[in-house]
Amino acid sequence: MLPGLRRLLQAPASACLLLMLLALPPAAPSCPMLCTCYSSPPTVSCQANNFSSVPLSLPPSTQRLFLQNNLIRTLRPGTFGPNLLTLWLFSNNLSTIYPGTFRHLQALEELDLGDNRHLRSLEPDTFQGLERLQSLHLYRCQLSSLPGNIFRGLVSLQYLYLQENSLLHLQGKKKKGKSLLRSWKMDALKMEGITVIVIYCYDY
Repeated sequence: MLPGLRRLLQAPASACLLLMLLALPPAAPSCPMLCTCYSSPPTVSCQANNFSSVPLSLPPSTQRLFLQNNLIRTLRPGTFGPNLLTLWLFSNNLSTIYPGTFRHLQALEELDLGDNRHLRSLEPDTFQGLERLQSLHLYRCQLSSLPGNIFRGLVSLQYLYLQENSLLHLQGKKKKGKSLLRSWKMDALKMEGITVIVIYCYDY
């Protein structure tokens, strides 16, 4: 009998149990309470559960995160994992998005912040670092203006949804006494740092 095996068999049962526990593979990240998780692609669905904040302990491998139809008010840096491709936060109570919240989400392709009626303003660097973002939804908020450089660096952006806001100021262009959503009827617009953005600003 091998010496190492003999020593193991002669060891107390508690020591053997400890060795067995150490040999077990790490447990898979648990799904947040009240949410539903799927493995392929890694998806966490926490929609319509009256969350007032983003659930803690989201699996770091999550690629799609659905948080729509909740009561979330604030977004802070460090909330989301770096592997996200799709993030839906529409129909919440968002009023504050702190700078740096999305900065490390370099893989993010779609961000939906629409239908947040308390979202009245955005910081110039709100979307900084989202170089792969293709679709940005800001419809049906209470935005009356946007900083002139807020879209700078969004080199992959193709679709920007701004309908049903009260925008009077967009990228340095002003229409005194008129809403841009009523006066602008366009299919494409060149912006600094962006290739071509299709903007839907049509009245309903």
